[in-house]
Amino acid sequence: MMTVYKNKRSKAIFYHFLFSLLIVFGFLPFLSSSCLAQIEGLQYEDKVYNENIRSVKFHLTGLPLTQPLIDLGSNATISLSFDDLEEEIRDVYYTIIHCDVDWQPSDLSVLEYLDGFDEDQITQTDFSFNTLTEFTNYQLRLPNENVGWTKSGNYVLVVYENDGDKIPLLSRRFMVVEPMVKVLPEMVRPSNVQKAKTHQEIDFRVTFNNLNVKDPKRELKATILQNGRWDNAIVGLPPFFLYNDAVVYDYQNEIVFPAGKEFRSVDLRSFRYRNEGVAAIEEYKDLYEITLYPDPLRAFSSYQFFKDINGNYTIENVHEDNNELESDYGLVLFSLESNKPFNNAEVYLFGKMTDWRIQDQFKLAYSDKLKLYAADVWLKQGFYNYSYVLVQNGSSKIDLSSIEGDWFETENEYTILVYYRPFGGRYDQLVGGVTFNSNL
Repeated sequence: MMTVYKNKRSKAIFYHFLFSLLIVFGFLPFLSSSCLAQIEGLQYEDKVYNENIRSVKFHLTGLPLTQPLIDLGSNATISLSFDDLEEEIRDVYYTIIHCDVDWQPSDLSVLEYLDGFDEDQITQTDFSFNTLTEFTNYQLRLPNENVGWTKSGNYVLVVYENDGDKIPLLSRRFMVVEPMVKVLPEMVRPSNVQKAKTHQEIDFRVTFNNLNVKDPKRELKATILQNGRWDNAIVGLPPFFLYNDAVVYDYQNEIVFPAGKEFRSVDLRSFRYRNEGVAAIEEYKDLYEITLYPDPLRAFSSYQFFKDINGNYTIENVHEDNNELESDYGLVLFSLESNKPFNNAEVYLFGKMTDWRIQDQFKLAYSDKLKLYAADVWLKQGFYNYSYVLVQNGSSKIDLSSIEGDWFETENEYTILVYYRPFGGRYDQLVGGVTFNSNL
């Protein structure tokens, strides 16, 4: 088996070298990453394309609450784990696509940014056991012995079923940083006095260490994330002004986010006894039904601090040894108290468990009799943070404030990413990245 792998690896290295020479000397047309990503319906964002794919986790190995942000050339890895509720085993493959600052495929060829195979099969699969719900768990670690990356920047991992056609199952964004600048963030009171009690504003400075920047306003761009969300990220922001050997991002009312409130939580690590937020647990022959206590509206309630995980979730089981394979699924009933329905708007659950997206499976329906919104959601055992959001009919804008409210003291996690593309450059290098807490 090892001999076969070595032969494959040797061939991959040989062809990588051969094709690189052919491209350099003009004997082959330039191959962009988009040419190798002809997967129907693919979007370059965090998304699940198949309803049987569940509980997707993608983070630094051993750190389940982190973002997939990794240094170029480091010994760290990123881990992917997900479940497939489909009865039959799929042939599951993956590929990696290099993107620009706006998350579109870059002009680099696969040969320029990958070291190894441009696609590979996920072979680490295991079946669930000691569970009422049967599933297959898939795991992948990057980089690995078959593939790595040679450039910094934005990347999209695409997992797909190879059944004649390439059918996408999920996609996940990750970022590779080549640290060449230092990012120094600062939390400040919003310059707009109307937002002083409800929003959080960020200023930061970028100092050049090993980077020769000639035209900062053209060559540098910054992206700012709140709690790892891309739906409300500030993307492609140029520096505000240059100061000696640094650039300063000191905009007025520009890098501002609604503060929200601490996320709601539910502890589903046990289906035998009730934990935080759980009102009742019923076990049937083929499933568990879990009823949560109804949640109140919080838009006008006073702020209360409590420790949360900033909208994230973990897969855990307090009774068994294997969190991935022995954690069961249950039908979880969420409900939100409301004396009347919201006019011309729908209510959704929202958080990392929804990929920070509006999805039909997390939509709540209103009951006039019970005076509440409710939804049954299929979830794996674990600890979950979540919020409720409004979406006006005919709009895609997410309104967190109308149900949850905003308070400037809320603890949030922010990430600043700094991209660099010199004049004539063909891709956006990610030269700096920092994640910090709003309670600096």
